[in-house]
Amino acid sequence: MTLAEDAATGEAAQSPAAQSQQDQSRTAVRLLVGLLLAGLSGVLAGVSFEGPHIWPFIWFAFVPALVAQYHVLPRRWSGLGLGIAIGIMFQIYLGPGLSDGDVGWYLKIYGFWIAIIVALLVGRSRSFHERTSYRWWLVSAPLAWVAIDFLRTTATEVAAGTWGMVAYAMYDRPAFLQPVAIFGIHGLNLLILLVNWALAGLILARLQHRQPAWSPVAIPWARAVKWVSAVAVVVVAWTVTSVVMLNHPAPTLRVAAIQPGSWTASGGDISSALELRHDIAQTKVAAAQGAKLVVWREAGLDFDPTTSARGKVIADLARQTHTYIAAGWHATEDGKRLNEVATFAPNGKLLGTYGKTHPGTFAGDYSDWRGHYLVYQAPFGRFGSIICFDLDFLNSARSVAKLGAQVIAVSSNDVQGIADKHYTHLVFRSIETRTSTVKADSTYDSAAIDPYGRILARHITPDGSAYTLVTDVPVGSGKSPYVSLGDWLGWVALAATVGFGVLSLVTRFRRRDEDA
Repeated sequence: MTLAEDAATGEAAQSPAAQSQQDQSRTAVRLLVGLLLAGLSGVLAGVSFEGPHIWPFIWFAFVPALVAQYHVLPRRWSGLGLGIAIGIMFQIYLGPGLSDGDVGWYLKIYGFWIAIIVALLVGRSRSFHERTSYRWWLVSAPLAWVAIDFLRTTATEVAAGTWGMVAYAMYDRPAFLQPVAIFGIHGLNLLILLVNWALAGLILARLQHRQPAWSPVAIPWARAVKWVSAVAVVVVAWTVTSVVMLNHPAPTLRVAAIQPGSWTASGGDISSALELRHDIAQTKVAAAQGAKLVVWREAGLDFDPTTSARGKVIADLARQTHTYIAAGWHATEDGKRLNEVATFAPNGKLLGTYGKTHPGTFAGDYSDWRGHYLVYQAPFGRFGSIICFDLDFLNSARSVAKLGAQVIAVSSNDVQGIADKHYTHLVFRSIETRTSTVKADSTYDSAAIDPYGRILARHITPDGSAYTLVTDVPVGSGKSPYVSLGDWLGWVALAATVGFGVLSLVTRFRRRDEDA
């Protein structure tokens, strides 16, 4: 008897208990390897964003998780592939900010809840693709991802708006970002995901054919090659379109962002009176340098300047400096913390006060102004305000632009954990609306961005500091296909996702009938 025959005889003679133990060991190994691959994807995606900012990773970060989900992990645990990857990505990206924020412990482990939700959502997707022979592999999950992102930007503030959208990894590549003015951030999200899925499909096509016992239905190699080729054509077309759309308008307006350094290194808070004196002094400095629009931080004033006698101080300052001043203030009424920005004209007149549309309800904010935006006419053009968390949603900047704004003043009061990330979101709001944006933060991340997403000036200090940012920005048009059409791609993705959901149910019932 040969050695091969002897081994085969021994295998055949294994007891059912031994065979079961071997299967369990194999399953445990597959589970461990799959979880490691999912974790690798989460880390690759997480470090793509600002901070480490190894942006090329975002284009293939999810490939290991997809290989884990569709080939390595046992079927009943397959949802953990993408679930763990996305959960870790969110925890790396958003976790530091939540840890610094005044929120409940359950929000500080945001990534954990996301991992569970995603794992449950995608748990049956492997069966669906096997039933449909992977015909819809390339587009179904990326479209569903975009649809969920679209829904969470229209949901409550707890859904985090656009935080964690994969496109943010590309914030400093304006030459590549211009089609966002047509498709919105959803367009770039979809493109990045399609590249990930196409690359993963190519790898899976090889692996599934080599180990058919693990994958009874395999992706045809020719189909995987077509996917990669088609996505490559789209990427090239997107790039060429972006280069053609990129413009270099000349700066015509000098703006200033007053960063008072409200939070000291020891964690204390400077007094409101001291901050007001600082803002007044620095506004005069900025005006002496030619600033015409001066933005103060969110909630810097502890009184309502529209009703308090102290508001006359700011009106007088605007008159003396011949500037427009957008000043953030807060006040508590009936136990509710109002968070607004009052705007004064160079003649000292109060133009209006805007209340935060997306208040940080988890941090105690309240607003009865939701969706009521204001735009003011000035010699240099039209401008309006949004406040902090507003910039993380898609409707606020777009609504202000729809009213004719060409420049948007953004008052913020960020926490340390998001100092290197929050201002990057404004790159996309600027491109989407073709407006210049000026962000004045309390102590961490003030910036000015032009209508094509170029960061003209910024002062990022993770340890916090006082700073007065003065720079020139172009007055934008406030007009773009995205401003006119809104989140049209989000609606398309949502409709497609509903269609795939119906298809999944039909194919499942059909399979049951065939089995019966």
